Amino acid sequence: MHNGIRMTTLVKRAMLVCAGVLFTYEVAFGSVHTALASTEDEAKSVQLVSEIQTSLAPKEAPKHYNGQVRKVAYLTFDDGPGKYTAELLDMLKKENAKATFFLIGSNVKAFPDLVKREDAEGHYVGMHSMTHNYKKLYTEGHYVDEMKEDQGLIAGVLGKSPVLTRPSYGSMPGLNEALRNKVVENGLKVWDWTIDSLDWKYNKMQVDAASAKIVENVLAHSTNPTEVILMHDIHPQSVKAVPGIIKGLKEKGYELEAYNENEHFPLNFWHDNRM
Repeated sequence: MHNGIRMTTLVKRAMLVCAGVLFTYEVAFGSVHTALASTEDEAKSVQLVSEIQTSLAPKEAPKHYNGQVRKVAYLTFDDGPGKYTAELLDMLKKENAKATFFLIGSNVKAFPDLVKREDAEGHYVGMHSMTHNYKKLYTEGHYVDEMKEDQGLIAGVLGKSPVLTRPSYGSMPGLNEALRNKVVENGLKVWDWTIDSLDWKYNKMQVDAASAKIVENVLAHSTNPTEVILMHDIHPQSVKAVPGIIKGLKEKGYELEAYNENEHFPLNFWHDNRM
């Protein structure tokens, strides 16, 4: 009888422990749901490269350091490397700032030494397609094919295969569900941007005036803890704007970092968290 009472007591204790675990689980996951909803509510509008993009790119939840929100800006440069890239790399090195480069396949072939230098100096090298042609990439569905070819060229130079792609013209509307499924199946990732510097708009403007406009555009829209800034290292005004952008971002408390595959966060206009 004594043993029976003891076993009954143990069973009751076990049931109470289970109930406690279930209660903790419910509370914890309720908190997570609330936090996610709050993060979504606080997302900001995205600055777009053209009228093609019409949706918001989600941002990574901010990290904390010593109890304070850590602000990180990612300078990203499309379409290179090119004749201004070496000057840009000199600027980044001088300012101890890192960046992310999305390369066109033909330029990988033309400037392999610049590709090596980008990687050697701590920047991230990713893919931006072979043709930069909307019809071929999206209408004809060759997005993944071109990115894989570009990836192979980069791997031939660096001895490693990057996974991050930057969609030409942005991911919306061209990167439809079927293409996104292929992206995921092939182990690739996609980054759009949170800020468009609009550097491409000022090709006909005097370089100093154009670079000042670019700096103004970027700094005016740098308001959230995580910013991914779209630029192009094939335009002289873009490169000339970089020191002013870095100075302004640092004054706002940002650190300038390169993309890290081990710390990937989704950033695409489709809100597709798989890529």
